[in-house]
Amino acid sequence: MTDKSQQFASDNYSGICPEAWAAMEKANHGHDRAYGDDQWTERASEYFRKLFETDCEVFFAFNGTAANSLALASLCQSYHSVICSETAHVETDECGAPEFFSNGSKLLTAPSVNGKLTPQSIREVALKRQDIHYPKPRVVTLTQATEVGTVYRPDELKAISATCKELGLNLHMDGAR
Repeated sequence: MTDKSQQFASDNYSGICPEAWAAMEKANHGHDRAYGDDQWTERASEYFRKLFETDCEVFFAFNGTAANSLALASLCQSYHSVICSETAHVETDECGAPEFFSNGSKLLTAPSVNGKLTPQSIREVALKRQDIHYPKPRVVTLTQATEVGTVYRPDELKAISATCKELGLNLHMDGAR
């Protein structure tokens, strides 16, 4: 193949960065416990706790689809829904994985402006129906940068965050791009 163009459509398109590859090679010597009980996982988890200044569980995922599915499944029950942009990565590129791994939580698409949700579009979807037969909105997921290349500004994120708080919704940030 002689095409030298770079593709940014998926986190699976390119190889691992040299620094991560070197760290994996270093960890690939000797013996250690498996399934997260090893020194490497503990060191990495401690780094994240210090970085984010919080005591938390850290889950490593192979790719963005797995990470989004795990995050959304941890926030939802089967009767919940996730509000996303009509062009959102979770809707257009993850082949139903978020719904499958959350035991059927439904993705509800909202109109977007240049790929970005607005407080109004979130409210419209969240308040569309309140009956027991409608999947109860639980999460709003945003992609930063969006699938069309736009970026949420801090004031837009603050407004969306306030809307989520007002409506009792969790906010999930998808860093797919």
